[in-house]
Parts: sequence; C-alpha cells; structure tokens
Amino acid sequence: MFAGDSARHTATGNGAAGRIVAAIVALLLLAVSAALVAGCGGGSSNPASPANGSAAAATSSGGGAPGAGSTATGAAFPLTLQRSDGKPLTLDAAPKRLVSLSPGATEIIYALGAEGELAAVDRDADYPPAAKAFPTRLDAFQPNVEAIAAIKPDLVFVASDSSGLVAALDRLGIPVLFSDLNSVKTFDDVLTQISLVGQATGKNAQAESLVSAMRAREKKVIDAIRDVPATQAPAVYHEVDNTYYTASDASFIGSLYKLLKAKNIAGDGGGSPYPQLTSEKIIAANPQVIVLADEAFGTTVDSVKARPGWQGIDAVKRSAIFAIDPSIVSRAGPRIIDALEQLAKDIYPQRFS
Repeated sequence: MFAGDSARHTATGNGAAGRIVAAIVALLLLAVSAALVAGCGGGSSNPASPANGSAAAATSSGGGAPGAGSTATGAAFPLTLQRSDGKPLTLDAAPKRLVSLSPGATEIIYALGAEGELAAVDRDADYPPAAKAFPTRLDAFQPNVEAIAAIKPDLVFVASDSSGLVAALDRLGIPVLFSDLNSVKTFDDVLTQISLVGQATGKNAQAESLVSAMRAREKKVIDAIRDVPATQAPAVYHEVDNTYYTASDASFIGSLYKLLKAKNIAGDGGGSPYPQLTSEKIIAANPQVIVLADEAFGTTVDSVKARPGWQGIDAVKRSAIFAIDPSIVSRAGPRIIDALEQLAKDIYPQRFS
C-alpha cells in the first residue's frame, strides 16, 4: 500500500468527518505506492520500503532473492517482484515512463531522484510542490484505463485495485506493480516500501541512503524515550476529524504511537483502524496529549478548549494540544520520520527541547 492511500480508502464518515478521515486514511497508504511495488515487511523506523498484502520477494538474474526488509546494492535487471495478488512482475530494465497512482509512491519516487521518469501522477499527489504542479494527473479511485494506456507507461504503481484496474492493465500488457494499501501497517513497512521502489526504479543506492538516514533519526527518537516506564507513558487522543473519528492501535497512525510508548485512548478500536469515539468517552479517558490531524479542516486549539466538558481534560488544562499535517502522519512515505519526530516532541517535550 502507498502512503496517503489508506486514509482515503478507510474513510467512513460524512461531511467534515468523511473529508478528514478520507484525507488521512488516504494519506496513510496511497502514498505508499511503493508498497505497490512489492511488499515486504521490514525496516525499522524509516520509510524506505514497499509493503504488499504478502511479503514480496525480489530476484534478479544472476542474483539471489532479497527477503523482506532487504535492499539490493545494485540496480540489477532483469528483476522479478511479487505483487499483492500473488502474480510475479518481471522488469527487463529500469523503467523510463512511470505512472504513480498513489501520493505516497510519488513522494518516494521524488525522494529517490526518479522524478525524471514520471509521466503521470495521481490527482491527490501534493508533495513535493513539483508533484502538486505535475501537469498529467490521473484518478486512482475512478481509474480510466484508456487514459493510462495512452501515456504508454512501462511501469504503473497501483495501491488499490479499483474496478479491476490491475487485471485491465495486465490484459493490455502494461507492467503494473500492485501492492495492497492495507498491507502497510507499521513504520518498518514504510521502509520496506521505499527499498522496493528503489529496486523497481533502479535507484537502490538512493533508497539505501534514504533508509539509513531515516533509521538514524528514528534511533535518536527511540533512544531518547527508551527509559520511559510504561506507568509514565502519557495517554493520547489523535483526532482525525471533529466528529471524533480517531486512529486506533490497529491503524498505521496507531503504530507510531506504539513506537513512542504512548497510550492510545482508542485502544484496539474494537477491531476498527479508525473508530468513532464520543465526547463523553474522550472526557472519561482524560488524555494528557491531544493531537489534531484536522486543523486544516477548521479545528483549532481554541475550539477544542471550548468544547463542552473538555475543560477538565488534562491535555486542555496543560495546553498540550498540538496540530499535525495529516499527510505526513498518515502517508507511508519519506516524511513519516518527520511525523515521528514531531509526535515525540509533542508527547515528551522535556526530552526534545
């Protein structure tokens, strides 16, 4: 799955809730287009790897098959990647015309310096700025197969098999790397996504460098909170929208809070990655930290403080209410390390001053 896609697909709310949950869930895994490429579960805390519905293996002629979380040191082709649907995809050479139907995959492609090969991006691609301004844009959720074929791509990144898109591209003989957006569940999975996108685009060295840098930054965060006892871990409420949709431990966002030893008041969400809470339940849970992923949709720190009954919540009394860009916290791409660092500072300000 690709960063930025998950939020978009798991959104269940209406109105503001639908827009925000969709934005976040979409950000979660669409952007992880890298996962498309071939999912492997690996990595540690830096986005550099694609994750698929099933662990993906990559083999190159004359070489072995890197396991999950591994990266190749050279751009070896032909290269075979395992897709989420269980079918292999063989690339004879590094692709020169890429279509990325995922904001997450697009971010990774830019981060690896492969943007020169991009021929089209998903309509929701908004980072980096060059991606937002990219002239040729396609709709990943209502895909037009004819429009994709007209671009003559030699590799298409797909995170969600909308309307039988993968099979349609297969019938046309268009190489497609499909990785189920629901497969990216942890920070490590993002790293695997980046590594696999590096393999597929012939940018292995760049992917390794990016993953290494992100791992180093993640290690600093983890080292800084390593001695925090479970009894002192603060309770956190992550707001997806102003109708109290949140991210549970079962979500990609929730995995970040677990890395940071925070107690997510949503718990396992009753099996739902993005459950809807009630104001009463949030008040009763008394979170010490509130993280707003819906500021861009009109929710402000002051409006949260003014909610009936919320004045007694510890986070409100301590002014521990923080906004975060929903795209960096839910999109499985290189900026996930920025999200981890920001959340760490918000939750443990005394350790990251």
